[in-house]
Amino acid sequence: MIHSASLRSSALALLSAAAVHGEIPKPDDAPQPLSPAESAKLFQVPAGYRIRLLASEPLIREPSGICWDDKGRCFVCELHGYNVEGQYDIEELNKSGQLDLEVRRIQASEAAKKKAEAETYGTVKLLRDTDGDGVMDKAIVWADRLPPCYGIATANGGLLVACAPHIVFLKDSDGDDKADVNEKLFTGFGTGNLERGINAPTLGPDGWYYFGRGWAGGQITGPHLAQPVTLPATDFRIRADGSAIEPVSGSTKTMGMAFTPGGERFVCTTTHPGLYVTPIPWRYLTRNPDAAAPLLDAPASDDTRVYPISKPHPWRTKREQHAEYFAFYRKISLSDAAASGYFTSACGPLVWRGQYFVCEPAQNLIHRANIVRDGTRMRLEREKGEEHSEFLASRDSWFHPMSLARTPQGGMAICDFYREIIEDYSAIPRHLQQQYGVINGHDRGRIWILEAKQPYDTPQPTSSEALVLKLRSADDQPLDAATRTLCFSKDLEPSLALQLALSAGADKEALLALARNHGQLKWMDAAIASSAHHLEKDLLLALATEPGQSQPVMTNLAGIIASRGNAQEISGCLAVVTSDKAGEILRLGLEETKPLPQQAEPPMPAAPSAEQNAAWEKRVPAVLAALKQKPNLEEGRVLFQSICGSCHKSHGIGVSVGPDLDAEFQRAPEVILRDVLFPSEAARPGYETLHVKTQRGETLLGIAASDSPTSVTLRLPGGAERTVLRKRAEIRTLRNVSLMPAGLGDALKPEQVASIIAFLRSAP
Repeated sequence: MIHSASLRSSALALLSAAAVHGEIPKPDDAPQPLSPAESAKLFQVPAGYRIRLLASEPLIREPSGICWDDKGRCFVCELHGYNVEGQYDIEELNKSGQLDLEVRRIQASEAAKKKAEAETYGTVKLLRDTDGDGVMDKAIVWADRLPPCYGIATANGGLLVACAPHIVFLKDSDGDDKADVNEKLFTGFGTGNLERGINAPTLGPDGWYYFGRGWAGGQITGPHLAQPVTLPATDFRIRADGSAIEPVSGSTKTMGMAFTPGGERFVCTTTHPGLYVTPIPWRYLTRNPDAAAPLLDAPASDDTRVYPISKPHPWRTKREQHAEYFAFYRKISLSDAAASGYFTSACGPLVWRGQYFVCEPAQNLIHRANIVRDGTRMRLEREKGEEHSEFLASRDSWFHPMSLARTPQGGMAICDFYREIIEDYSAIPRHLQQQYGVINGHDRGRIWILEAKQPYDTPQPTSSEALVLKLRSADDQPLDAATRTLCFSKDLEPSLALQLALSAGADKEALLALARNHGQLKWMDAAIASSAHHLEKDLLLALATEPGQSQPVMTNLAGIIASRGNAQEISGCLAVVTSDKAGEILRLGLEETKPLPQQAEPPMPAAPSAEQNAAWEKRVPAVLAALKQKPNLEEGRVLFQSICGSCHKSHGIGVSVGPDLDAEFQRAPEVILRDVLFPSEAARPGYETLHVKTQRGETLLGIAASDSPTSVTLRLPGGAERTVLRKRAEIRTLRNVSLMPAGLGDALKPEQVASIIAFLRSAP
């Protein structure tokens, strides 16, 4: 077992001493559960609002979603099995009587995962209030032992249930309050850790049901689909009758999404309360295979702080105070390392009463923001008076809101996954898992109703918003005469101008007018490019003689023409476009039409073999011995700069292709050693290696900076970025193969590896 200097602090020394005697010490500082009545007293809500209980244990437990049908019936879905594999893992570990003090993040054993399968499932219930007191007192099980459920929605007289690998349709066809229809509408979605799955079915303003993406899956099939469908790593939408499923722009990184009345969409990620989805639907982005698409979502606010009124769970405080664990998570972000004060689990957003709300379950609160129009974008801004506070917060640290929904009466329903610990067990230091446990409260759960004292009339879409929604639903039909006339107006709402560029299709004159009058709008270049397939040269030449505000559009068109690699086409454009950025791009494109010299194709990188790993394992003792000697920091700096700096940054040296290493100074040297010798052993999500072979003959290895339906942008060693079109390249994701070269243990002496580690751990 690896013990580092910080683990010999007085507090952990006491824990270790207790463990040596064969007992795992039980903490006396764990927060305790409260009754619903006691918990209700600890909410803090603004004036003009009130909160009340709708349902609680034992009627429900671990609720993950709620909805009402057109008959006013209330349904909940439940997600069972969260963290159970981690609990089984530490129960087995605790038999040793030893605390696991090694600094790392690991999954439970395969044996623990297998044992947890029996307790990992979903349930859907119909709730009844039989005595009319406003609190549910009866539950009728509609479906049990489904895969884990991550949300429900009413559709076609029944329910859609998100329970990967399926979307299930339940219906009571004979009116006896029991589901007699249970159909797998779609199947084939990816599964993985229970922290996420396909989630939050939400009725969009276009009549489709939208779902959060969950884990990557394979081919999606269904009894009503004409043929299988392969989905990319984005959210998707379905027809409720099972006849269609297709990708949509943007993807929630946790669970849930929210629509504005005008059809704008927000999703979220753990550390940002809201991501605004680029308002260019997926089907438009696929029309021009030569055009690189923009980023499909981005933070709608740079405000990542939260202001809880509860105390953080003791495990979070102890992890923050543990120097090596703090540094381990700080290299990801401060929000991952801090005990509280930052978004770490944003999920379940809802637009309610004209404002944006999102859950932060780890810190026992619901955050509110105003939605502000900013050109073609929507931004999120804190409510005035809540600059350093939250809309709804609780002092009960067991309160964990995870999804929100509107009630038929206009209130907000809050699904409370009421338990002691909500975080994924692997984020908790293992010695703290051993002491606190990770499933306390798995037999509990609450639904709260938040009500406003003043009535509110939901605003209808503006005339521009209504026209945008109409155009998006027109299935790319040609514009009628009145709408086409709008394309030539200089006075348009930005969102309408953007949609007109998407809907104009191959109407050259309309596209030219929109480019000249509104070309500076964000995403206008991508919108025009999506409509301009086979028109790029004509548009570019016309704009070169009369540009107006079209500079970004011209630059993008030039990039498309250059990427096609047709020397004659590029030269024809350069005869007219001779200066500015568009001309520069065309000249570069002309240079790239020249074939590369014939050269041997480099071998495809592969994961190290078992024999290679075994050989490197034999090198570990020598490096560990070298680590105990006096380090040569200057040699470590020079080696880092020459070997590591092309992909990593530390102490102001290098570039950020792979993860920054500025926080390594407090990590255990033995842990860093494994990262150096075995880079593919723990390749971090988001840093997968891509192998790209272009039609020109180039072979590229890099990290995906972004991807889209038509292109992928690679971040290459050294920090340069290259965008390649999917149609002009073979692109492969290399699983379990790090961009960092393997075999450094062979190329470097043990003393040199030790010097690099010492440099990384030295004070910045």
